[in-house]
Amino acid sequence: MAVEETKLKRRPTMSEKFWKLIALASFVVAIAALILAGMLYTRKGIGDLFWPEEKIVKTARSTLLRVERDNNLVTTRAYVQAVVRQRSEEWYGNAEVIRIVPATIHYAINLNEIDQGRMSYDDQKHVLRVPLPDVKILSIDPDLTKAEIIRNLDFLRSESMTGNQLEETTEKMVRPEIEKLGQSPEIIKTAKDQAIASVRQLLESALGAVGQPIAVQPYFKGDGLPPGQ
Repeated sequence: MAVEETKLKRRPTMSEKFWKLIALASFVVAIAALILAGMLYTRKGIGDLFWPEEKIVKTARSTLLRVERDNNLVTTRAYVQAVVRQRSEEWYGNAEVIRIVPATIHYAINLNEIDQGRMSYDDQKHVLRVPLPDVKILSIDPDLTKAEIIRNLDFLRSESMTGNQLEETTEKMVRPEIEKLGQSPEIIKTAKDQAIASVRQLLESALGAVGQPIAVQPYFKGDGLPPGQ
C-alpha cells in the first residue's frame, strides 16, 4: 500500500521577512540614486523639483514689501542749474534780474505701484520679469548757498521798487524751471537705467540668498516688454 505524503506550505520565517525588507529598501535607494545621477548629469538640482514658479515670484514680492522707505526706492540723482530771467522795459529805463540756482533732483520708483500680478517667471530661461512703474521726482533740493542774483538796473529804475519785484518773480520761477530740467529725456533715461539696475540687484541678491540664482529682468510698463520678448 503506497503511502501518500502530504505536502505542507512552509511559512517564511521572521529572518526571511527581514531580509526581504532589506532587499526592497535597497531597491528603492538604488532607484533614488539613479534619479539623482540623472539630475546631476543634466545639471539640475533637487531644488528644481520642489521650487515651483509660485515660490520664486512670492520671494520677489516679499522682498519688495520689506523695502520700506516711504515705499519709494531711490534710484538716482541729477545735478542741474536753473537760470531764470525777468526783465522790465520802460521809456525811462530798463530793469533786469537774473537768478541762478543749482539744485539736486532725487528720482525714485514707488514700490507699491509695481504690478505684482504681472510678474512672471520663465522656467526655460530662468528669468524673472518685473514690470516697473514710471520714475518720478522724489525731491528737489536747491542749493541756496551757491545761488546768484544779477541785477541790471538803469539809473532811473529803483532797486527798492522794480528790482525787488523782479527778484520775487524770479524766485517763484525757480522750482518750475528745475522740474522742467528734471524731465529732460537724457536725465529720465539715466534715472530709468539706474532704477532697473537697483531693482535687479535687490531681487537677485534676495533670490540668491535662498539658493535661487535667478536672473531678474525689470522693465518699464510704458516701454513694453524687454527686447527679445
